[in-house]
Amino acid sequence: MRKLIAHRGWSGKAPENTLSAVKLALEEPKIDCIEIDVHLTKDGVPVVIHDYQVDRTTNGSGFVKDMTAEEIKALDAGSWFDFEFAGEQVPLLEEVLVLAGGKKKLLIELKQMAGMYEGLEEKVIGLIQQYGLEAHCDLISFDHKSLQTCMKYSTKVNRTLVMLGSPVLLIDQVNEIGATAVSMNHLYVDQEMVTSLNNNGIDIVVWTVDQKSEAERVLGLDGAISLTTNHPERLWA
Repeated sequence: MRKLIAHRGWSGKAPENTLSAVKLALEEPKIDCIEIDVHLTKDGVPVVIHDYQVDRTTNGSGFVKDMTAEEIKALDAGSWFDFEFAGEQVPLLEEVLVLAGGKKKLLIELKQMAGMYEGLEEKVIGLIQQYGLEAHCDLISFDHKSLQTCMKYSTKVNRTLVMLGSPVLLIDQVNEIGATAVSMNHLYVDQEMVTSLNNNGIDIVVWTVDQKSEAERVLGLDGAISLTTNHPERLWA
């Protein structure tokens, strides 16, 4: 069944990957799932932010891995979007899990890269298990090894492999890590790929679909494809 996924929370209406963006998505019945991104701080705390550096979405500067959770929490993550959100913080993953509380499924992207964040997978899954949310969270990543590592800590949390372009041996790559879905840019999805994934029982998620015409093209290939979007309101209008 097709699902509508709010990209980094409802990022068209609030600063991306903040509690405000997540809360807006939780309150809208037409949004099915919420996608967020997770990095690990210098002191080993999973935090919700997209970039490896804090520069673009906060008033700070530097790499997430070089800052403590306390230092990151002191940053303003809202003013860049709109003064209305001045003082918005970069949330801890734990805060998002508590806020969501199983009301909607969370797609948690592990921003792992060549083992940069030692222990990221264990800590993220530990928090998911602590709050009893294994059935309400999917783990997604570009990093094959990260998703394989996740299997050591939980076989209950579904995994989605994120791909760039039109990869070769796509089915083999997905099966190798035991993923249940593949996520890719909507521009690269065609009928041949959709048929192959469907025939192998692999779900399809596409990003980032912000225009009705884009959604219509993708859903014309397969009405069950899930759409990740910054602007959910444009797709149900």
